[in-house]
Amino acid sequence: MKIGILTRPPDLSDYVAEIFTTWGLAAFDRISQDQVEALDPASTPVLVCPAAERDEQTQEFLVGYARRGGTVVTFLPQDILASAAGLVYQGAMAAPLRLRPARYPAGGVSGEDFPVVGEAGHYIEEPDAGVGIAYLYRPDAYEGESVGIVETPCGEGRILAFAFDLPECVFTFRQGDPRQVERAVGGNVRADAIGIDLGPADCGLIPFADLLARWLVELVCRFVPAPVPLLWHLPGEATAIVLYSGDEDGAEISATEQEFREVTAAGARMNLYIIPIGTDSTAADVRRYQEHHDVGPHPNLRALDGRPIAERVAEFERQIRLFEEMYGFRPTSVRNHCLAWAGYMELVEVQARLGIRMDANYLCSAYMRDRCSSPYHLRGAAMPMRFCHPDGRLIDVLQQHTHLSDDVWFQENAPKSFHFSPEMYAALAGRILDDSATRFHVPYGVILHPGNWVRFSRMHGLVLLEEAVKRNVPVWSYDQWCEFWLLRDRWRVALLSWQDHTLQFTAAGAPDDGNLRWLLPAAFDGRTLDEVRVNGGPAPYTIVTRYGQDFAQVALGDGIDGCDISAVYS
Repeated sequence: MKIGILTRPPDLSDYVAEIFTTWGLAAFDRISQDQVEALDPASTPVLVCPAAERDEQTQEFLVGYARRGGTVVTFLPQDILASAAGLVYQGAMAAPLRLRPARYPAGGVSGEDFPVVGEAGHYIEEPDAGVGIAYLYRPDAYEGESVGIVETPCGEGRILAFAFDLPECVFTFRQGDPRQVERAVGGNVRADAIGIDLGPADCGLIPFADLLARWLVELVCRFVPAPVPLLWHLPGEATAIVLYSGDEDGAEISATEQEFREVTAAGARMNLYIIPIGTDSTAADVRRYQEHHDVGPHPNLRALDGRPIAERVAEFERQIRLFEEMYGFRPTSVRNHCLAWAGYMELVEVQARLGIRMDANYLCSAYMRDRCSSPYHLRGAAMPMRFCHPDGRLIDVLQQHTHLSDDVWFQENAPKSFHFSPEMYAALAGRILDDSATRFHVPYGVILHPGNWVRFSRMHGLVLLEEAVKRNVPVWSYDQWCEFWLLRDRWRVALLSWQDHTLQFTAAGAPDDGNLRWLLPAAFDGRTLDEVRVNGGPAPYTIVTRYGQDFAQVALGDGIDGCDISAVYS
């Protein structure tokens, strides 16, 4: 038994799979259109269909699959599929919109509405069509609310129809609008300058892009007639994590070493990003830094402000290669000086070619465009996901958003800064970490420059480290996080069955470093989890609450690259 993803490129089926993998749903198969006619709901109980032009025969096959007992999840349904969902298309709705959940609570959301961008449709429901799960509305108008998600019975199964393209919406939040890639702020084209217009700044305190993607996973799991195992996305028992970094930016080595010492003393690890032109850090210095911390390149493209994209991309590649020559290793992650960007996916393609696995250039901020200081403003993103072209092609580079930069949040006498005092930041950091540990369970990424550390941000940084320690929130470098994520990313469920109130599944992946955890629903269909066995032997588990639901958290162990897990419910 696995969840199906209908695949017919060019579509966003690979991005749907990326959403599933990100949130630990490792039991899925890709289904081609010619398989739909004979698809068995017993082995594929849910089929997710990315938005695409579909011929009438394929739509008829999808409706037939639903009538046989399957659940069809469809985005922007057309013609026959829309009719089977009890919907009549009335035309496009202009973004930005808001999505108001009305039926199934979305994990991590407590009354907030989701922003929606990209293509959305105005559908009206036929009489007795189905149950409204969520509704779309314009944030600046009372009139005009329409169905956003509807669940409609269809024979023995159902159709779950979305009036907008959720996968497109999520990657557009995360990556920005390709139509405005060369909009400069203060002469510099930054990654955060291409963020799409969300409308009013009413949602920056929740990672809305992440939680919207997770809600899709929750809705899919709801219609699987078995407890669905999820691979937890944080290391060990962590409920949140801080990703810590600093950009050298010409700081004296003594400043770097001071920040390193104090971060190490707090039991934390950080990344230092070094501009390979003009740094004082020698190869010997970097080897010393790497005893406790991680180092990556910090290409400086500012001298080429206003130059053609191709020139800036070429200089980016030149500086990465120069970094490798200077320090003798291939970097894991990268962040550019002043977050300078070029084009849309051009820099990411270079990173993929050079073997860089994580990009840290996207700041959740409308820098120098508005005064909203919420950690998830504009992007709503914190989880690492692969970059995606608008045509659905993934790039094998993880996009990791950053949520705080000390010069923007703390610097006194700087017009661009929010001027937060250490005392004020203690309150903010406490809320951010509490929300993450109890509601969102996502990374909080920060930049505290060594040069700023010795001038004005040291007390703020120490406050953050102290607040993390209070809550048992680990503080990792971006490289450390990337390595964990790439290990986790390789795990997949091979077989899954549910019989006689027993869930059994096999999974395989990269050898576990001791940080992987499986989450099994603590209860299902009125029964409570009674026993868990791993590879034939009884396994201890801990009941934890994640996104408002109780799960049994099951560890595997160092070096294990495969498992056979059974869970008995009684």
